Amino acid sequence: MDFAVEIFVGNSGRMAAIWLTLILLALVALFALALPRGVHRPRQISAWLAANAEQKRAEAERRAAEAAEAIRYADEITVAARGAAHTAERHREECQRAQAAVEGAWQAYQRADASLARARRAAAYGVPQTPVTDEERADRAQALRRSAQAAYRRGDLSDTQLLDALTHRNGWDPALHPVEQELVLARAAVTHRFSAYQDALDAEQAAWQASDIATAAVRSLRQEVANAEALAEAARAVLPENALPARSARRVPAAA
Repeated sequence: MDFAVEIFVGNSGRMAAIWLTLILLALVALFALALPRGVHRPRQISAWLAANAEQKRAEAERRAAEAAEAIRYADEITVAARGAAHTAERHREECQRAQAAVEGAWQAYQRADASLARARRAAAYGVPQTPVTDEERADRAQALRRSAQAAYRRGDLSDTQLLDALTHRNGWDPALHPVEQELVLARAAVTHRFSAYQDALDAEQAAWQASDIATAAVRSLRQEVANAEALAEAARAVLPENALPARSARRVPAAA
């Protein structure tokens, strides 16, 4: 028994070397099995390792490029959403101004209509039918000019109506009695003020439509921003710290 132990102890170094050799051969065999079919020679192995490393590098670059693109798109869509929010806010302010313009145009029309009612009551008593002298005609023409210019400055006449009044066209007769001239002027003012009121209504409707479109765009972009930011955050996780783009302020102003 002592002899067997002595033999084993004396050969322990040799046995360790044998086991180590066997392990190395097994690893080489496993490595060879892991190689693609037909790759067995040293040059083939080197070429395969180089190609594999190049493939991994290209894959890493592709993923990094996709991640950078996701982050860039998130920043761009955020800027677009912020601009859309400002646009929507501007359209809401325009709606408020359009509403005020409608109210002002309606009140102006009511004042013009009240003036027409007074002019009609005055003309209902009739005017004397006497021949008009040249001097009276000149005085009435001057009075018509002053009245038309004053009405234009108040906004009661349009450019075209003022030109007709000064050139005595389309019913503007300087020979008419001042009461009749006032009636013609009041009718023209009502026509102009009602037309201005209709224009204000159209402008208000257009402003609301533009505001609705702008608000819908903001809501759509907000959802797109949320999706883009989620992708960007996932992309940041795969990029090295030194390759991360600077974070931008991504808060989008609220829009109703």
